[in-house]
Amino acid sequence: MRTTITAFLAALILPGLSMAAADEAKTITATHTLGTVELPVNPKRVAVLDYGSLETIGELGVTPALALPKKFLPPYLSKFSGEQYTDLGTVKEFNIETINAFKPDLIIISGRQQDYYQKLSSIAPVYLVDILAKDQLGEAKKNIRLLGDVFGVPEKAAEAVKNIDDAVTRTKDKAQASGKKALVLLTNDGKVSAYGSGSRFGLVHDALGVAQADKNIKVGVHGQQVTYEYIAMLNPDIIFAVDRSVAIGRSAKNPNVLNNVLVNKTKAAKNGAIILLDPQVWYLSGGGIISLNKMISEVEAAFTDKK
Repeated sequence: MRTTITAFLAALILPGLSMAAADEAKTITATHTLGTVELPVNPKRVAVLDYGSLETIGELGVTPALALPKKFLPPYLSKFSGEQYTDLGTVKEFNIETINAFKPDLIIISGRQQDYYQKLSSIAPVYLVDILAKDQLGEAKKNIRLLGDVFGVPEKAAEAVKNIDDAVTRTKDKAQASGKKALVLLTNDGKVSAYGSGSRFGLVHDALGVAQADKNIKVGVHGQQVTYEYIAMLNPDIIFAVDRSVAIGRSAKNPNVLNNVLVNKTKAAKNGAIILLDPQVWYLSGGGIISLNKMISEVEAAFTDKK
């Protein structure tokens, strides 16, 4: 009898506030490479150190208060450069004191900041995005769905994932039908590194089905340093080039890969198939709704008849 009366009284006392309190208490369990964490549903204040997650939050149409690294912010994310957004510095050199003062409900990081995971976890729940995952496409789609659930818009996330899947299928079909082999290069102040399957740019081969010009490229965070002689000997049909110097605002585009006596002997150069990829998207961000679609479209363009 006492239990019944208590329940009856509870139902009468401000039921709207009770529901709101219940909503605030909701969490989602998420697993990442450093463990498992309970993420708040509909967080009001979010510190985002991963640009891919930042763009996805924007594309999902949610509007929490945001803190983010504004230095070297990719141009396509310039809408987040306003004074209403708290500046945290750069993705590598961010200000932990500013994050703490911001009082976030949720912190989102990538591998660039994972050494600070424990320290950041003392401020708020931290979700780690694995941007170097072997299955980059799968990881990206998982993160989009997760953010859709966290912010209460799973249907928008599902639609974004479907559009990405359609673009992947279309690009993969074109790449495999072409029979062409490609080499992915990162240029950095005159140095050149090659990346293959399983690498940070492995999306080209692993998800989009582009055949590798060299199947023996060493997998590593910094790729395999190569020479222009190597590129000429390999003679790829297509060269995809990412300029790190541009991505971090260090210099103008490095012309060596595009205008070099040895490289100019390749089929890629002769056929106008040296594709300069957007460095901000491929090096700084990636994995978000905008960047992932742009990455796919840049690869697809290499296999699209331009007549």
